[in-house]
Amino acid sequence: MSEPSPREMLEWISETYEMGPDALARMFQRNRRTIDAWMRDGRVSLANGTRIRSSFYYLTNRRPPALSECAAANSFVP
Repeated sequence: MSEPSPREMLEWISETYEMGPDALARMFQRNRRTIDAWMRDGRVSLANGTRIRSSFYYLTNRRPPALSECAAANSFVP
C-alpha cells in the first residue's frame, strides 16, 4: 500500500474535520495562500511535508509506514 501524497493528506484532514483553507493555515502556522498553493500544485517543501505527514498519521491514529517497529508508539509527535 502506498502512502498518500501531501495533497491527499490535506484533503483528508480538510474533509474529515471540516476545515477550510483558513483553518488549515492556522493549524500549520502558514498563510492561506500557502495552503492554496499546496492544494493546487501539490508541491510542498520537505519540512512542511513532514508537518503534514505527522499531523495526518496522528489524526488517523496510525503509525507511519517508515516508523521503526522498535520505536515507541507514543514517540511519534506531530
